[in-house]
Amino acid sequence: MSRRRERSGETVISVTSAQPGRSADLDSRIVRYAWMMSIRIVCFVLAVITPSPWRWGFIVAAVFLPYIAVVLANTQRTTTVDSGAAFVAPQRPAIGSQPGVVTPPDPDRDNDTEK
Repeated sequence: MSRRRERSGETVISVTSAQPGRSADLDSRIVRYAWMMSIRIVCFVLAVITPSPWRWGFIVAAVFLPYIAVVLANTQRTTTVDSGAAFVAPQRPAIGSQPGVVTPPDPDRDNDTEK
């Protein structure tokens, strides 16, 4: 016997309205952090190559970029996915209040009417 219960009035959530998985969120955080750290490396290289007024700007950027990268990488991206229409199960046919007895047709009776 099935333990399935039917709940009337309950909204059924479609799989397509689910948020992205944790692994996808973690992957996007890693990519964001990697991009910020690569920008930091570029700032260090430019601080060595460029003349004095620009050098200090690149050094300041290279010093504060790790903090900004960590804050941006740890923010959770909340994507709202349009929820589809709730699934409404079709009506099942009901058994009548007094079910009738179904009898197979009598082959002899059918042959008598054809003659």
